[in-house]
Amino acid sequence: MALLAESCEMSSEGELFTTNAHDLAEAAKLKARLEEQSAKELHPSTAAAASEQVPTVSIDPGKHKYVLVTAVTPSNERQVFVYSRRGAQYHKDVANVLVPMLESSGYSNIRITGGGRIERDEGEPLYDERFEGVEVCGSNKESRKIHIFGYSYGFGQADHALAKQAVDESGTFKGYTVTWSNDDGY
Repeated sequence: MALLAESCEMSSEGELFTTNAHDLAEAAKLKARLEEQSAKELHPSTAAAASEQVPTVSIDPGKHKYVLVTAVTPSNERQVFVYSRRGAQYHKDVANVLVPMLESSGYSNIRITGGGRIERDEGEPLYDERFEGVEVCGSNKESRKIHIFGYSYGFGQADHALAKQAVDESGTFKGYTVTWSNDDGY
């Protein structure tokens, strides 16, 4: 079976996205730049002091592409980052948001280890009986979920178990049921 150089997908908003040779080349170029930069770094302590700590997890509501990134903090600790962005057509678009934040904050040995999809569901809306059909009370906190799955053509499949662990440990989505699967497709 031949590997297709181009693949199509439909966004949740009905837009058609195509992963093509240019997008794959851009993802490869970003990975190569990070590998070259890591090889030149002497030691994380030689990096500029971090101006601010970068949040380890950022997941936009809805179903979006995500990247799993590892980096070494200025204090020489390994950290895992899980980032998704609404409207990102390609995984490289998500990485291009996170990587500059890490670089400018003094992180080193930055690696994009893979990608996939994350679906963040805020739960069933709650209604006040006095206002028929109008959501007025937020959402049912017990039904909030995050599901991690899929893969990236440009960066490969992320370790979804590690992504789940990072989400759980961050505390950012406390109270959410977080699951992952390697069987849910692209």
